[in-house]
Amino acid sequence: MNNINQIMKEKILSDFIGQKNALDSFRERTINLLSDLLQQKKILIHHISGRTKDYESLSKKIDRKLDKYNSLEEITDIVGIRIISYLESDVDIISNLISKEFKVDPKNSIDKRELNIDQFGYKSLHLVVNLNNLRANLTEYKDYKNIKCEIQIRSILQHAWAEIEHDLGYKGKSAIPDQYKRNFNRLAALLETADLEFDRLKNELSNYEERVGKLIKKSPQNVLINQASLSNFNIENNILQEARELMSSITGWIYHETNNDFRGILERFEFFEMRTIKDIEDSLKENKKMFFEYLKIFVKNLSYSSISITITLFYYQHFLASKTEDPKKIEEYKKYGGILIGGSSKKFIEDYQKIKEKN
Repeated sequence: MNNINQIMKEKILSDFIGQKNALDSFRERTINLLSDLLQQKKILIHHISGRTKDYESLSKKIDRKLDKYNSLEEITDIVGIRIISYLESDVDIISNLISKEFKVDPKNSIDKRELNIDQFGYKSLHLVVNLNNLRANLTEYKDYKNIKCEIQIRSILQHAWAEIEHDLGYKGKSAIPDQYKRNFNRLAALLETADLEFDRLKNELSNYEERVGKLIKKSPQNVLINQASLSNFNIENNILQEARELMSSITGWIYHETNNDFRGILERFEFFEMRTIKDIEDSLKENKKMFFEYLKIFVKNLSYSSISITITLFYYQHFLASKTEDPKKIEEYKKYGGILIGGSSKKFIEDYQKIKEKN
């Protein structure tokens, strides 16, 4: 290393020490900002994390690229943030969001997903960004106006491959001994295929969710009970709507629209030998009067400020269990589906018998 390079390196490292607190603060603010933006756009991610290079790592980076850097600002990955999405298709969605909210440096950004047709392996999108002018002029961000960071975006399976590849200590196909390259390619291709298949599955499930309401109206006897069909039925069925209004009038409950948590509920319909949406529909029509009377007794002493909209189906299953008037059957019901239900069998039966006597 010549004297000029040494002097430049010392200047960069000195500036780094002086700006370390600001760099750390920028990292945390950017992570929080990204988290808020993703949440606002309802983009689900697996994880977001960040790091600021330490002194030793920065020193080694400068040594490897002696003629490249003349100032600390030219090193664009001192602050690094990693976003791990669930699906590969989400990478582009997240990238588009970042491009709208930050100023992207195209010269230093790189899309490592663009492999040749005969290549498999590490895939990730690296965006070098800094704050856009609008945000940089805000009081809370003005100190970070000229700081850049590198944001890596990749799917959870791409992340798994990168971590395993790193652990193996062989970075890229060319580093692998020839006799193991076939295995390397096969494993990389499996993960890439899995990424594509998860994306395809998500699209197919989304299409089914959009169609299931029409399928229920047309032929409920052909629609099996699953999360998508039960979610639609729970919202659209008139008897369940009336039941929610009844419970709300008694308790003052407000329903929060968590309409995808059917843990245990799905399984317990099997307990009652219900397989299709029509099975539930017919059962509700048959038992509507008694079910509503049961609810008047069952919920009157319950106190929740808000409750999930799925509670109606949960209580209908309570009603069906109580209707058996069989303590053994009720105990089986309470344990069915892997989620233990509280309350004594005696109380279940007593509540049902109260309404039975009136009717």
